[in-house]
Amino acid sequence: MKRERDYENMSVFDQVMEGLKQGTTHARGGLTLRTTTLPAPAPELTKKRVILIRKKLEMSQAVLARVLNVPTKTLQSWEQGARKPKAGEARLLQMFEASPVECLALVNKANDAISALAGKRQVHRDTIPA
Repeated sequence: MKRERDYENMSVFDQVMEGLKQGTTHARGGLTLRTTTLPAPAPELTKKRVILIRKKLEMSQAVLARVLNVPTKTLQSWEQGARKPKAGEARLLQMFEASPVECLALVNKANDAISALAGKRQVHRDTIPA
């Protein structure tokens, strides 16, 4: 196992030198760098798009709000244009728009996992219609 360098305790000069050494090693094929492609930021959703997503999912406002774990009033305010979904909420809506069946399956799987962890305790569990 390769030992990681403690960059926080190194001087700036030592950090630069270490970076140059790693760059040279990579150029010679001795070091493989991992590249991560980041997704684009979540879209800003208009009230019309939020309504279209909900209708595509064939859900009431109350059910979709429950699935997204937001108050029904919040979803209503998005659909009325009084508020816009935050980035995390917009990403979830985008995912449900792109792959509704898969997203609903994940929600149900998470509910099943919670129930399994609860063991013998009685847990209120709703199955979201797929």
